[in-house]
Amino acid sequence: MWRSVVVLFALSASCSGLELQSEESTLLNHLSAVVPHGKRLKLKVENLNHPALRWRFNGRPVSEKCEVAIAQSSSTLSCPDMDWSDAGLYEYEAIAADGRREIVLAVDVKVAECTEELAAKQQQKVEQRVESVQEECFCSGITDRCRKAANLFRNQIVTNDTESDMVDLKISSDTVEESWSEDSEQESWTYYSLPSSQVGNLLKSYGGFFDFPTNDDGIDEDGPDVILKGKYYTLVHHNRRELLSSEVSRSKIEMTEDDWRQLNGEVVTKSVFMTVLGNVKAFYVKCHQFRLAEPQLMVLDSADWMDRGLGVVTTVEECECRTGYKGMSCESCSRGYYRRHAVGVQGICVSIREKWESLKASHSLKHKYA
Repeated sequence: MWRSVVVLFALSASCSGLELQSEESTLLNHLSAVVPHGKRLKLKVENLNHPALRWRFNGRPVSEKCEVAIAQSSSTLSCPDMDWSDAGLYEYEAIAADGRREIVLAVDVKVAECTEELAAKQQQKVEQRVESVQEECFCSGITDRCRKAANLFRNQIVTNDTESDMVDLKISSDTVEESWSEDSEQESWTYYSLPSSQVGNLLKSYGGFFDFPTNDDGIDEDGPDVILKGKYYTLVHHNRRELLSSEVSRSKIEMTEDDWRQLNGEVVTKSVFMTVLGNVKAFYVKCHQFRLAEPQLMVLDSADWMDRGLGVVTTVEECECRTGYKGMSCESCSRGYYRRHAVGVQGICVSIREKWESLKASHSLKHKYA
């Protein structure tokens, strides 16, 4: 039903390469591989004709650290920093229009000993991840009772540069404004202003990635590469130019507070970052010096309850909201309540009925003693 070509390889500078062999006792599409600890596993299936597909790890969605790239006739799974817990059966399942399922590729992956240096590095990452999970809740400042949301799957919000407006921005240490006058003395830079699909409530993007075309001019003095503008804060991200590839004009940044800064250079806390994500007013990406011939995609990770075969998400919080609040992070007001911003950056949700009764009582007292 499906014809496939499989490419497997791993990347690292200090360990031996990945070993791959065919299993004689199984079908040709059932393979085994050994990946050194700390290296990358990459599986690619090509020449596919399928209506639906998904990658699986031990019968479940692949880990959130793995990236899935889907093209017109191929699918690539890339899992960096392979750990002992990543060993197991990786399968690529295709689903026909009539509901029939077929395992196009099955790879039994084992993780082998690498260098002590990489093992120590991996252990440090695990410890840091545990610490990040144990961080205090955001929950819009309403409660400190939360947990990691379960049964969420990776989704992607995809737009291209032709769907985005090109705007000139004036950027200072305290403001980012769109420039409308060519006679302005203040220098401005050109950015893509992303459409409505990539603004508003982006809290489900926390912990994911934003993948976008990079204007790799080798300098970092002409404004930040990405700008997130909220109601009270504006956050910027500057790419590390030495990490950019001369062959790939794209960059991928993590949607967490790490490596982001406020306009004045201050470090961004989790509370500030998630406050901005809760209500993004504008999302800007630096333009290329020359508009490219083909549309360039901008891809923002998000989370959803529908499994699209892109893996699971465990970085979104689920809060126990008090009466009057709703949303995963209590970022919205329930029906019958309205947002009052006089208290705190996030504001509070006030009962419309209670407010109305209070106004009536106050009005009645004024008339009584007039």
